[in-house]
Amino acid sequence: MTPIKYHWITLGPGAVSGLIASGLCDNGESVSVVPRHDRAETIEWQLVRAQEKNNYKASVTQLPIPKNSVFIVAVKAFDVISALQHITALEGFDKSMPIVLSHNGMVELPKALSQLNLHPLVTTHGAVKSTNGIICIEHRGNGRSWLEVRQEESEPWSPLQQAFPPLVLEQNISQRRWLKLIINCVINPLTAIYKCENGKLLEDKWQSQIISLVNEAVAVAETQNVILDANMCHREVLKVAKDTALNSSSMLQDIKQQRRTEIDKLTGYLIKTGESAGIATPTHQQLLNEFQKRYA
Repeated sequence: MTPIKYHWITLGPGAVSGLIASGLCDNGESVSVVPRHDRAETIEWQLVRAQEKNNYKASVTQLPIPKNSVFIVAVKAFDVISALQHITALEGFDKSMPIVLSHNGMVELPKALSQLNLHPLVTTHGAVKSTNGIICIEHRGNGRSWLEVRQEESEPWSPLQQAFPPLVLEQNISQRRWLKLIINCVINPLTAIYKCENGKLLEDKWQSQIISLVNEAVAVAETQNVILDANMCHREVLKVAKDTALNSSSMLQDIKQQRRTEIDKLTGYLIKTGESAGIATPTHQQLLNEFQKRYA
Protein backbone atom coordinates (compact mmCIF):
# COMPACT_ATOMS: atom_id res chain seq x y z
CA MET A 1 0.00 0.00 0.00
CA THR A 2 1.45 3.36 -1.06
CA PRO A 3 1.85 5.71 1.92
CA ILE A 4 -0.15 8.92 1.84
CA LYS A 5 1.87 11.97 0.83
CA TYR A 6 0.85 14.80 3.13
CA HIS A 7 1.03 18.50 2.40
CA TRP A 8 2.37 20.56 5.29
CA ILE A 9 1.11 24.12 5.68
CA THR A 10 2.90 26.38 8.13
CA LEU A 11 1.59 29.68 9.39
CA GLY A 12 4.22 32.35 9.29
CA PRO A 13 6.84 31.07 9.39
CA GLY A 14 7.74 31.92 12.97
CA ALA A 15 10.67 30.67 15.00
CA VAL A 16 9.33 27.21 15.87
CA SER A 17 7.18 26.73 12.76
CA GLY A 18 10.12 27.78 10.58
CA LEU A 19 12.36 25.28 12.35
CA ILE A 20 9.83 22.52 11.66
CA ALA A 21 9.27 23.66 8.06
CA SER A 22 13.03 23.58 7.43
CA GLY A 23 13.23 19.98 8.60
CA LEU A 24 10.27 18.99 6.43
CA CYS A 25 11.89 20.65 3.40
CA ASP A 26 15.17 18.84 4.12
CA ASN A 27 13.28 15.55 4.01
CA GLY A 28 11.60 16.30 0.69
CA GLU A 29 8.12 16.85 2.12
CA SER A 30 5.59 19.09 0.38
CA VAL A 31 5.56 22.41 2.29
CA SER A 32 3.77 25.71 1.73
CA VAL A 33 3.26 28.81 3.85
CA VAL A 34 0.23 30.84 4.83
CA PRO A 35 1.92 34.24 5.32
CA ARG A 36 0.75 36.52 8.10
CA HIS A 37 1.30 39.69 6.05
CA ASP A 38 3.41 39.15 2.91
CA ARG A 39 1.54 38.67 -0.36
CA ALA A 40 4.48 37.33 -2.37
CA GLU A 41 4.13 34.06 -4.29
CA THR A 42 7.00 32.48 -2.38
CA ILE A 43 8.38 32.86 1.14
CA GLU A 44 12.11 32.62 1.77
CA TRP A 45 13.91 32.21 5.06
CA GLN A 46 17.34 31.39 6.40
CA LEU A 47 18.04 28.89 9.17
CA VAL A 48 21.15 29.37 11.29
CA ARG A 49 22.17 26.32 13.29
CA ALA A 50 25.58 25.58 14.83
CA GLN A 51 27.06 28.47 12.82
CA GLU A 52 25.82 26.87 9.59
CA LYS A 53 23.43 28.84 7.37
CA ASN A 54 20.90 27.24 5.03
CA ASN A 55 18.39 28.99 2.81
CA TYR A 56 14.84 27.73 2.24
CA LYS A 57 11.99 28.65 -0.04
CA ALA A 58 8.34 27.57 -0.02
CA SER A 59 5.38 28.64 -2.09
CA VAL A 60 2.46 30.49 -0.62
CA THR A 61 -0.39 28.05 -0.03
CA GLN A 62 -2.65 27.78 -3.06
CA LEU A 63 -6.42 27.69 -2.63
CA PRO A 64 -8.38 25.55 -2.30
CA ILE A 65 -6.28 23.76 0.32
CA PRO A 66 -5.26 20.21 -0.61
CA LYS A 67 -7.35 17.57 1.14
CA ASN A 68 -4.28 15.87 2.64
CA SER A 69 -3.10 19.03 4.42
CA VAL A 70 -1.59 19.21 7.92
CA PHE A 71 -1.15 22.61 9.58
CA ILE A 72 1.77 23.78 11.73
CA VAL A 73 0.72 26.70 13.95
CA ALA A 74 3.29 28.03 16.42
CA VAL A 75 2.35 31.51 17.61
CA LYS A 76 2.21 33.76 20.66
CA ALA A 77 -0.54 32.76 23.06
CA PHE A 78 -2.55 35.93 22.40
CA ASP A 79 -2.51 35.15 18.65
CA VAL A 80 -3.83 31.57 18.90
CA ILE A 81 -7.52 32.36 18.41
CA SER A 82 -6.99 34.75 15.47
CA ALA A 83 -4.55 32.29 13.85
CA LEU A 84 -7.05 29.42 14.05
CA GLN A 85 -9.86 31.63 12.78
CA HIS A 86 -7.67 32.65 9.84
CA ILE A 87 -6.98 29.02 8.96
CA THR A 88 -10.60 27.89 9.23
CA ALA A 89 -11.64 30.67 6.83
CA LEU A 90 -9.33 29.40 4.07
CA GLU A 91 -11.06 27.93 1.02
CA GLY A 92 -11.05 24.15 1.14
CA PHE A 93 -10.44 23.92 4.89
CA ASP A 94 -12.01 20.89 6.56
CA LYS A 95 -12.26 20.67 10.35
CA SER A 96 -10.90 17.11 10.21
CA MET A 97 -7.53 18.44 9.00
CA PRO A 98 -4.86 17.99 11.70
CA ILE A 99 -3.50 21.18 13.28
CA VAL A 100 -0.27 21.01 15.27
CA LEU A 101 -0.56 23.84 17.79
CA SER A 102 2.35 25.20 19.80
CA HIS A 103 2.31 28.22 22.10
CA ASN A 104 3.37 29.37 25.55
CA GLY A 105 0.83 29.88 28.30
CA MET A 106 -2.72 28.65 28.37
CA VAL A 107 -5.54 29.71 26.05
CA GLU A 108 -9.26 29.07 26.47
CA LEU A 109 -10.70 28.47 23.01
CA PRO A 110 -14.27 29.25 21.92
CA LYS A 111 -16.36 26.13 21.33
CA ALA A 112 -16.11 26.24 17.53
CA LEU A 113 -12.31 26.23 17.62
CA SER A 114 -11.99 23.68 20.43
CA GLN A 115 -13.79 21.17 18.18
CA LEU A 116 -11.05 21.34 15.53
CA ASN A 117 -8.60 18.47 15.06
CA LEU A 118 -6.00 20.06 17.37
CA HIS A 119 -2.76 18.41 18.43
CA PRO A 120 -0.95 20.37 21.17
CA LEU A 121 2.83 20.45 20.86
CA VAL A 122 5.25 21.19 23.68
CA THR A 123 8.86 21.82 22.73
CA THR A 124 11.99 22.86 24.56
CA HIS A 125 13.92 23.78 21.42
CA GLY A 126 15.28 27.31 21.52
CA ALA A 127 14.72 29.37 18.39
CA VAL A 128 14.63 33.08 17.63
CA LYS A 129 13.23 34.81 14.55
CA SER A 130 14.49 38.10 13.19
CA THR A 131 13.70 39.96 9.99
CA ASN A 132 16.24 42.15 8.25
CA GLY A 133 15.49 41.96 4.56
CA ILE A 134 15.04 38.19 4.90
CA ILE A 135 13.43 36.06 7.57
CA CYS A 136 16.19 34.57 9.72
CA ILE A 137 15.55 31.78 12.21
CA GLU A 138 18.36 31.02 14.63
CA HIS A 139 18.27 27.61 16.32
CA ARG A 140 19.92 28.43 19.63
CA GLY A 141 19.36 25.26 21.58
CA ASN A 142 18.48 21.63 20.90
CA GLY A 143 15.56 20.34 22.89
CA ARG A 144 12.84 17.74 23.03
CA SER A 145 9.23 17.82 21.88
CA TRP A 146 5.96 16.06 22.72
CA LEU A 147 2.85 15.90 20.53
CA GLU A 148 -0.60 14.91 21.75
CA VAL A 149 -2.20 12.31 19.47
CA ARG A 150 -5.02 9.82 19.69
CA GLN A 151 -4.21 6.20 20.44
CA GLU A 152 -5.10 4.86 17.04
CA GLU A 153 -3.17 7.48 15.09
CA SER A 154 0.09 6.64 13.37
CA GLU A 155 -0.15 9.08 10.47
CA PRO A 156 0.76 11.75 9.54
CA TRP A 157 3.23 11.92 12.40
CA SER A 158 6.10 9.80 11.09
CA PRO A 159 7.32 12.54 8.68
CA LEU A 160 7.06 15.10 11.46
CA GLN A 161 9.09 12.92 13.83
CA GLN A 162 11.83 12.64 11.21
CA ALA A 163 11.80 16.38 10.50
CA PHE A 164 11.69 17.60 14.12
CA PRO A 165 13.53 15.11 16.34
CA PRO A 166 13.27 13.98 19.01
CA LEU A 167 9.46 14.08 18.95
CA VAL A 168 7.52 11.81 21.30
CA LEU A 169 3.85 10.98 20.64
CA GLU A 170 1.67 10.87 23.77
CA GLN A 171 -2.06 10.59 24.34
CA ASN A 172 -2.12 13.26 27.04
CA ILE A 173 0.48 15.99 27.47
CA SER A 174 -1.34 18.01 30.16
CA GLN A 175 1.51 17.46 32.62
CA ARG A 176 4.07 18.61 30.11
CA ARG A 177 2.03 21.68 29.21
CA TRP A 178 1.74 22.63 32.87
CA LEU A 179 5.42 22.02 33.50
CA LYS A 180 6.28 24.32 30.61
CA LEU A 181 3.81 26.90 31.95
CA ILE A 182 5.50 26.79 35.35
CA ILE A 183 8.97 27.14 33.82
CA ASN A 184 7.79 30.09 31.73
CA CYS A 185 6.06 31.72 34.72
CA VAL A 186 9.39 31.69 36.57
CA ILE A 187 12.00 32.45 33.92
CA ASN A 188 10.12 34.89 31.68
CA PRO A 189 8.88 37.48 34.22
CA LEU A 190 12.03 37.42 36.36
CA THR A 191 14.39 37.89 33.42
CA ALA A 192 12.12 40.54 31.88
CA ILE A 193 11.85 42.56 35.09
CA TYR A 194 15.54 42.42 35.93
CA LYS A 195 16.75 42.39 32.30
CA CYS A 196 19.11 39.49 32.77
CA GLU A 197 20.06 36.41 30.81
CA ASN A 198 18.46 33.12 31.83
CA GLY A 199 21.61 31.80 33.48
CA LYS A 200 21.54 34.51 36.15
CA LEU A 201 18.60 32.70 37.76
CA LEU A 202 20.98 29.92 38.85
CA GLU A 203 22.43 32.22 41.49
CA ASP A 204 21.60 31.49 45.14
CA LYS A 205 19.87 34.83 45.70
CA TRP A 206 17.00 33.81 43.41
CA GLN A 207 16.26 30.36 44.83
CA SER A 208 13.90 31.30 47.65
CA GLN A 209 11.68 33.28 45.27
CA ILE A 210 11.87 30.58 42.59
CA ILE A 211 10.85 27.88 45.08
CA SER A 212 7.84 29.96 46.18
CA LEU A 213 6.81 30.55 42.56
CA VAL A 214 7.07 26.83 41.81
CA ASN A 215 5.18 25.74 44.94
CA GLU A 216 2.29 28.10 44.24
CA ALA A 217 2.07 27.00 40.60
CA VAL A 218 2.12 23.30 41.51
CA ALA A 219 -0.77 23.90 43.94
CA VAL A 220 -2.78 25.59 41.17
CA ALA A 221 -2.01 22.76 38.74
CA GLU A 222 -3.38 20.25 41.22
CA THR A 223 -6.76 22.02 41.11
CA GLN A 224 -6.77 21.26 37.37
CA ASN A 225 -6.16 17.54 38.03
CA VAL A 226 -2.50 17.82 37.07
CA ILE A 227 -0.22 16.36 39.74
CA LEU A 228 3.38 17.56 39.65
CA ASP A 229 6.26 17.20 42.08
CA ALA A 230 7.50 20.62 43.23
CA ASN A 231 11.12 19.48 43.63
CA MET A 232 11.11 18.07 40.10
CA CYS A 233 9.65 21.31 38.74
CA HIS A 234 12.31 23.34 40.54
CA ARG A 235 15.03 21.14 39.04
CA GLU A 236 13.51 21.57 35.57
CA VAL A 237 13.45 25.37 35.95
CA LEU A 238 17.14 25.34 36.85
CA LYS A 239 17.92 22.90 34.02
CA VAL A 240 16.30 25.19 31.45
CA ALA A 241 18.10 28.20 32.94
CA LYS A 242 21.39 26.30 32.69
CA ASP A 243 20.77 24.93 29.18
CA THR A 244 19.85 28.42 27.94
CA ALA A 245 22.22 30.32 30.23
CA LEU A 246 23.35 32.84 27.61
CA ASN A 247 19.91 33.32 26.07
CA SER A 248 17.42 36.10 26.68
CA SER A 249 13.93 34.80 27.43
CA SER A 250 11.20 35.41 24.85
CA MET A 251 9.56 37.92 27.19
CA LEU A 252 12.77 39.90 27.62
CA GLN A 253 13.18 39.90 23.84
CA ASP A 254 9.63 41.24 23.51
CA ILE A 255 10.39 44.00 26.02
CA LYS A 256 13.56 44.98 24.17
CA GLN A 257 11.68 45.05 20.85
CA GLN A 258 8.74 46.91 22.43
CA ARG A 259 6.37 44.12 21.46
CA ARG A 260 3.35 42.84 23.32
CA THR A 261 4.29 40.22 25.93
CA GLU A 262 2.53 37.02 27.00
CA ILE A 263 2.42 37.96 30.69
CA ASP A 264 -1.40 37.73 30.76
CA LYS A 265 -1.37 34.19 29.32
CA LEU A 266 1.37 33.08 31.70
CA THR A 267 1.38 34.74 35.13
CA GLY A 268 -2.08 36.25 34.61
CA TYR A 269 -3.58 32.86 33.73
CA LEU A 270 -1.96 31.21 36.74
CA ILE A 271 -3.24 33.85 39.16
CA LYS A 272 -6.81 33.78 37.78
CA THR A 273 -6.92 29.98 37.80
CA GLY A 274 -5.71 30.00 41.40
CA GLU A 275 -8.32 32.58 42.41
CA SER A 276 -11.11 30.51 40.86
CA ALA A 277 -9.97 27.47 42.84
CA GLY A 278 -9.33 29.33 46.10
CA ILE A 279 -5.53 29.01 45.87
CA ALA A 280 -3.47 32.06 46.79
CA THR A 281 -0.50 32.95 44.57
CA PRO A 282 1.07 35.97 46.35
CA THR A 283 4.57 35.52 44.88
CA HIS A 284 3.21 35.46 41.34
CA GLN A 285 0.98 38.44 42.11
CA GLN A 286 3.97 40.37 43.44
CA LEU A 287 5.88 39.54 40.26
CA LEU A 288 2.96 40.65 38.08
CA ASN A 289 2.64 43.90 40.03
CA GLU A 290 6.34 44.64 39.58
CA PHE A 291 6.13 43.80 35.86
CA GLN A 292 3.14 46.09 35.34
CA LYS A 293 4.80 48.87 37.31
CA ARG A 294 7.82 48.75 35.02
CA TYR A 295 6.12 48.11 31.70
CA ALA A 296 2.56 49.44 31.97
